[in-house]
Amino acid sequence: MRKTILCLMAMMGVLTLSAQSVYENEVINTIMARRSVRKYLDKPVEHKKLEAIVRCGINAPSAMNRQPWIIRVVEDQKLIADVTEVYKRENAEQVARDKDFKNMFRNAPNLICVCTPANGGGELDAGLLGENMMLTAQSLGLGTCCLQGPVRFLLTNEKAKFFLDRLDIPADYRLLYIIAVGYPNEKPDARPRDASKVKYITGNAEKQNDGNDRIFVDYEENALFPGGEKACMKWLAEHIKYPKDCLKKKIEGRVTVSFIIKEDGYVTDVKAIKSPHPSLAKEAVRVVSEMPRWKPARNHNKTIRSRVNLPIIFKIPQNTTKKPKK
Repeated sequence: MRKTILCLMAMMGVLTLSAQSVYENEVINTIMARRSVRKYLDKPVEHKKLEAIVRCGINAPSAMNRQPWIIRVVEDQKLIADVTEVYKRENAEQVARDKDFKNMFRNAPNLICVCTPANGGGELDAGLLGENMMLTAQSLGLGTCCLQGPVRFLLTNEKAKFFLDRLDIPADYRLLYIIAVGYPNEKPDARPRDASKVKYITGNAEKQNDGNDRIFVDYEENALFPGGEKACMKWLAEHIKYPKDCLKKKIEGRVTVSFIIKEDGYVTDVKAIKSPHPSLAKEAVRVVSEMPRWKPARNHNKTIRSRVNLPIIFKIPQNTTKKPKK
C-alpha cells in the first residue's frame, strides 16, 4: 500500500492550491480565473475557436434585441504587421522601451474589433458582448485583453487609415474597442478587489461588505499549507489510503475537493465537488478534513476566511496490478 501512495503523489503534477477556482459552477470558475493577458505565444487562434467566441458574444443581451454592434475578426497576420510598422514609426521611443514588443496589439496574433453606432448608443450592449467573448476565450484556454490605446491611434492617425478601410466598417458605425486574443504566454496574478464598495440593501438596514462574515475569493495573500505546496503533497502521500474497492476494480481518476480555511487556519466545510467514484471522494474528503492548520489568507492586513480548490489524482501503480510470478 505504501508504494501505491507514493505513486499516487508522483502523479499529482496538476495539484493546485489556487483559491480562484473554488466553485461547483464552471461558469463562476471561468469568471474568477479570467485575467487580462499582455503576452502571447506566436500561435494564431484556430478559426473554429474564433467562431465560437463571436457566437457567444452575439448571444449577449441587448436592449429590445437591437444588437447595436458589428464585429470584425482579424486573422490576417500581414494586416496586423503592416499597421504595426506605421505605429512603430510614429512611436519609435515608446516601442524602443518595450523589449518584448512585437505588435501594437499587445503582441496578440488575433483581434476582435467591436463597433457601435457613430451617433452614440450601444456602448452598454457592446460591453455585455465583449464580456461574453472574453469569458468564452478563457474557457477555451485563450487569453484576452480589452484595448483602447490602439483604437485611439487608428482613429487619429491618417497613415493607419488602411487598417480601418480593410475592416469595412459602415459609415454609420465607429470602432469602439479591440479585444486582443491568443494563447497566453503568462499567468498574471489576481489583483485585489475592493469589496467594501459593495452594499446589500436589506429590509432592515444597509449591510456593507466588511469581510467579517464572508468567504473571500480574491485577496492579497492566499491561504498556505504549512511548508508550502510540496509539503502538502508529502502530507497527503503519507495519509491517503487508496480505497480497497477502487483498487480491486482498478478505478482511478481526479477528485476535486473544495474546503474553507478559517481565520485561525483550521480546515472546515470539506466536500468533493468532482469525483469518478464515491469511494475516492470519501477518502479525499476524509484526508483533507484531517489536515493540520494552514496559514490563513490575508486581505488588508487581516486574516480572512477563504475557499481552496484541491485536485487530487488517484493513480494505481502498474506493479500493483500485475500478477505475481510463480
